[in-house]
Amino acid sequence: MANTTIDTSLATRGFLLRMGNAWFEQDELRQALDVYLKIIEEYPGSEESQTAQTTLLTIAQRYEQDGLLRLSMDVLERLEQALTAAV
Repeated sequence: MANTTIDTSLATRGFLLRMGNAWFEQDELRQALDVYLKIIEEYPGSEESQTAQTTLLTIAQRYEQDGLLRLSMDVLERLEQALTAAV
């Protein structure tokens, strides 16, 4: 048999990012937010973390454009906390 090693971290990061993207595409921004923050906190420095950060900024911008300034600020504050916790 061939020696096959499964990178569970990579698989998990990919799964979480797909889940967050699915919520985002369905305009379920609160659910997407939680998933993206989990990626940032648990997998700092990963490509998925970078994508999650970019998408969170997009969510904050969407809230701002909709006049939901408090929600926009909440997203930015939670992103900052997640980045601080990840260091």
